[in-house]
Amino acid sequence: MKRRTLLLSLLTLSAVAFAAALFIRSTSAYGFAGPSASGHGTLVLPDGRKRQFSFNATQHADGSVTGHAVIHNPDFDFRSHLEITCLLVSGNRASFGGAVRSSTDPFFEGQNGFFTVFDNGEPGKGNDTISLVFFDPITADACVGIGPNDFEQIPIDSGNVHVRP
Repeated sequence: MKRRTLLLSLLTLSAVAFAAALFIRSTSAYGFAGPSASGHGTLVLPDGRKRQFSFNATQHADGSVTGHAVIHNPDFDFRSHLEITCLLVSGNRASFGGAVRSSTDPFFEGQNGFFTVFDNGEPGKGNDTISLVFFDPITADACVGIGPNDFEQIPIDSGNVHVRP
């Protein structure tokens, strides 16, 4: 009887340890993401034109980056959707790059777009900044060579930007 109880106890303990190992492995794959950034809002250009934006990007434990950005210029009814594949975060600055997956202007589809934001605290309005999106038909990796001061920053007029190192 003692042997049977000991064997059942060992089997139960082994099953619990196996389940715990699976749980720890699955949470480590999803729970420990690296740097990320997200935001949305409107900015008014010096000439009075408005631009709307929305973006998110996360660097995963394996180094890959996933995310999306949508930019909209209502003056020209221009809309573009980028699949974000690179992210550089340094302090409160995030730079992004990725391929244009769809656009109201077919010229931009397939090109790479890149931009930079600064999270300068709360509230976002008047504090946080974003650059215009720059398009490049040649650069394979839009994050290569992006420096902290490469793009002129424009304060956002509504919305918020969050950068998490």
